[in-house]
Amino acid sequence: MGMAPLVDVDGYTYSDLDGAAKLVGPIRSARKVLPRTTIDLARHATYALAIHQIDAAGGAVALNHDRAGEGDPFEGFRMALESWADAASFTGHTTLGLSAEEAGPSLAVPWAAHDDASVSSAVASAPVSGAKVVIASSDEEASLHAAATAAGAASVDIEPDPGQAMKSGAGVLFVRGKTGAVDHAIAADTNIGHLVGLQPLTTTARGLAVASRAGCVIVPDFVSAAGPYLVALDSGADITAATTAAVARFADAGTDGFVRACELAEDHLRTWTSDLPFGRPLAP
Repeated sequence: MGMAPLVDVDGYTYSDLDGAAKLVGPIRSARKVLPRTTIDLARHATYALAIHQIDAAGGAVALNHDRAGEGDPFEGFRMALESWADAASFTGHTTLGLSAEEAGPSLAVPWAAHDDASVSSAVASAPVSGAKVVIASSDEEASLHAAATAAGAASVDIEPDPGQAMKSGAGVLFVRGKTGAVDHAIAADTNIGHLVGLQPLTTTARGLAVASRAGCVIVPDFVSAAGPYLVALDSGADITAATTAAVARFADAGTDGFVRACELAEDHLRTWTSDLPFGRPLAP
């Protein structure tokens, strides 16, 4: 549990819980990979796995590397990563700031599979059928658009401005954005039904509180963005069916669904560990 330096490389590993049979999480590279973000992303993975009742936990790997500088650390990084991954039973569900080849193709889920899994879990996590669907994104989101349409959405529109999207009256709003994209300011006076994050840690704690008071159901993004974790585990699960089943366990909680989902995840964690992680998966 905790952080440990990689051997002979400027980087580190992180394990969210001791005793997990397997670790899953991101492999990231930047000039300086912030430990706080690493912990938050691993925590997101821990809860995503737990809500699916999988005895695994979040893990993460970071490489500090300035691409504008000298040197190529990736061969040494791959060797150190493979050694740790083998010992910790770690699989990377995504790579950020480096390619799958730089991280080691055997340790990272290909982006195509990652994206397909993301769309499947996102669309299955909210009542899309018959709903006005808006996607807050600067991209066309063709795959998500097609999947929402196939799921029976009454309409699907793109709104690049997240502030406008939050006041669009959408039955379901998908949000593509950075960590903490939905904070208390953007959530004020929202009139949407369900908000679905397409990536980890879409919502801040204050954003959750403000949106919930406005009657918006924040779908936990450790459910809506959990598809890639299931692919990384090679679980063979039907992502749509698994997500639908997970959502059904807390859907009757309404605007308290995020908290209820956290409680369900923690209930599962208690079946195999007595050391629950400190802090729930929300952006700071």
